[in-house]
Amino acid sequence: MRRCAVAIIAVALLIAAPCMPSAAGEEPNDKQLKAAKQLLRGPQEGVVRRGARSCLKQDNAPAADLLLEALNRTQPHYRDIVWEVLPLLKDPYARKRVAYQARTNKKNPRVRQWCLQALGLFGDPIHAKTLMGALTAKQDYVRAAAVTSLGQLKHADAWKKLERAARDKSALVRARTIEALARIDAERAKEWFGAALEEDDPQVRSFALGSLAELYPALIEERSIHALGDTDWRARMQAVENLTTLRTKTSLDALVRATDDVRPVVGRRAMTRLAELSGKRFSLPEQWRLWWDENRETFEFPAPPDAKDADGDGDADEDEDEDGDAKKKAGPLLGPGGDGKTRAAFEGLPVESDHVAFIIDKSTSMKGPAGDGTTKDAAARKALDETLTAVSGRFVFNVFTFGGDPQGMSKEPVVLTDKTRKQAAAFVKGIDPRGRKNIWEILELVVADPRIDTIYLLSSGEPEVGLYVHWNRVTEHLIALNRMQRVTVHTVVWSESKWYRDQLEKIADCTGGRFVARD
Repeated sequence: MRRCAVAIIAVALLIAAPCMPSAAGEEPNDKQLKAAKQLLRGPQEGVVRRGARSCLKQDNAPAADLLLEALNRTQPHYRDIVWEVLPLLKDPYARKRVAYQARTNKKNPRVRQWCLQALGLFGDPIHAKTLMGALTAKQDYVRAAAVTSLGQLKHADAWKKLERAARDKSALVRARTIEALARIDAERAKEWFGAALEEDDPQVRSFALGSLAELYPALIEERSIHALGDTDWRARMQAVENLTTLRTKTSLDALVRATDDVRPVVGRRAMTRLAELSGKRFSLPEQWRLWWDENRETFEFPAPPDAKDADGDGDADEDEDEDGDAKKKAGPLLGPGGDGKTRAAFEGLPVESDHVAFIIDKSTSMKGPAGDGTTKDAAARKALDETLTAVSGRFVFNVFTFGGDPQGMSKEPVVLTDKTRKQAAAFVKGIDPRGRKNIWEILELVVADPRIDTIYLLSSGEPEVGLYVHWNRVTEHLIALNRMQRVTVHTVVWSESKWYRDQLEKIADCTGGRFVARD
């Protein structure tokens, strides 16, 4: 009987082990845990952040459970705050609680996704089995999180399972898997990666091109030059981005050719890089070709911006003309037209693309007063109409609103005509400001449209609701989404709040876009 009792106690201890503190740490402090639990319920975000940091400081299984409980609740602002500390847990038993959620939380697949993501950030191969078990999940974003984390762990034992995942029906999963294989064994994955660069799905091709610098730097020039002939603008844009990182004359040969791309945004990106290197401000492909024909043989790359002072004057050196005066650096090139001037602007932001989506805030806050004496909603409608009136040439666009359910003017982008301009005005006017802002939802919807390469987002401030609301989470996932899409997002915020302005500025920054703030 005594032996049986001892055995039962031993089994009970093993079962409870994941919830126990680490041997090297302190016993859980019930008082601190109780205080952290209360703080995590808010209601102010600063209070929640103190609770999350308290859990991180305690760094044990019970504290991890409190964080996971908050992550499972519906308050998005609290979830985003919890994510600030969850990947920083170091205690092995705290991490096991995260792994347990990753294995068992079938009711909330988003939490499962985030926990799988955290396991990769922990960097501990002990969690590889949990990650491999998620490769058969129903949701593509769960499978994608699992393969990404396996790649971060460089877990070679997952190779066969990852080879199966590389044939997944989801382009997202295929792209992430092929990257994971290359991170585990770049030489062994070369065939898989080469196939990804020639994939039927342009999203996978764009993603693979974007991974070359990290995984196969020796191939970046050759494969990027080849991709300039891709049928999809996203792959060509990524190829140009790759070539702008190189300092070879053959890469400049390719960039000069790319200035004539049928998508203005692709050609302009090539021109901007050439302007940075040459100090010239040409706006026509013929001008760049002529300049390069005349200067290729003698051209020398300027010193990088962080180059050390070569003349000993204590300042970083700049290019100087014959009189010793510093040359002005070339600024950004504007306008798809041949005169170097922008055709139109939206709230001061140049319209430099011919495939554009406008996203207009229709939340309740847009009923507030604008600087011109009208409402923000009326001012937004006026700004959109003025922009569409000023645009010339062939212009493809769509208009979306958010605040309540997201809505689009048309199922597909339309060519700008007098009729479609009036249609856009009627569409925006016909929606009354109501509801709360869900910026992530509308961005995810519009960025995924392969015909749109540039977005102008006008908002009255930070989103109140959504899967992600704080800029750290919105930008993190927008960057991930944009690895397959390559869309530039410009933002306009109508708010005096620095916090709200920062939110919208970060969204623009992470896509290479511009930002404007209005009171």
